[in-house]
Amino acid sequence: MTTLSPTTLILLAGLFGLLFGSFISMLSWRLPRLMECSFSEQLKQISISRSACPACHKPLNWIQLFPVFSWLASKGKCKHCQAKISARYPLIEITTALLTSLIVWQFGLTTEGILAIIFTYILITLSIIDIEHHLILDNLTLPLLWLGLIANSQLIFTTPENAIYGAVLGYLILWIVFQSFKALTGKEGMGYGDFKLLAALGAWFGVEAIPQIILIASLASIVWTILWALLKGKSLRVEIPFGPYLALGGMVSLIAGQVI
Repeated sequence: MTTLSPTTLILLAGLFGLLFGSFISMLSWRLPRLMECSFSEQLKQISISRSACPACHKPLNWIQLFPVFSWLASKGKCKHCQAKISARYPLIEITTALLTSLIVWQFGLTTEGILAIIFTYILITLSIIDIEHHLILDNLTLPLLWLGLIANSQLIFTTPENAIYGAVLGYLILWIVFQSFKALTGKEGMGYGDFKLLAALGAWFGVEAIPQIILIASLASIVWTILWALLKGKSLRVEIPFGPYLALGGMVSLIAGQVI
């Protein structure tokens, strides 16, 4: 039996990530629009319904669905109505491919590596939805939380006790921040989805990872907000989704948490 070289394995992982990125782009588009539907209807729409142009609703054939290359070949336009197709699709696919390759390079095709890939795909999906809709769906955060606890019952990333305390502390810290901000200003500074996401990240990496995740998320959000305001000439008082920054903190903890 031939063993694949590390380089070949990483390239194949990138190809798989590219293909799965296409699914993530579809999932992140449909899930928020199916919130009022039953679970069975959501499953049907996600697994059976064919992808179509958002403008003219013409179903797309397999050639038009090939990751990145279809978008480039069509010059970012629908071949039926010539409406522009968002660059979100190739960007999601490329990001997923790169992160998949990085994880396989770091962990290999081990149990830890496969769990890390699932973790990453969930974070990408919920980050896109939060950016586009300012929503962090329970459909994503709760499975992420339970998967982290189950993985760490086998000591994959941390101890079971550390994972439990991490989940509790992750939720509690942002809940306290939320309640304090609301008491002082009368406004809600974040959503409950942020609490659940940090709880899920705590379940994956333990209680000692919580400070670095919050620090990375806070610094990244501040830097991006300032840059955005300077480039666009807008006020700093703008509502920003915090989920992607928490996800960034989670990814850094996954890849380089021990080093930090």
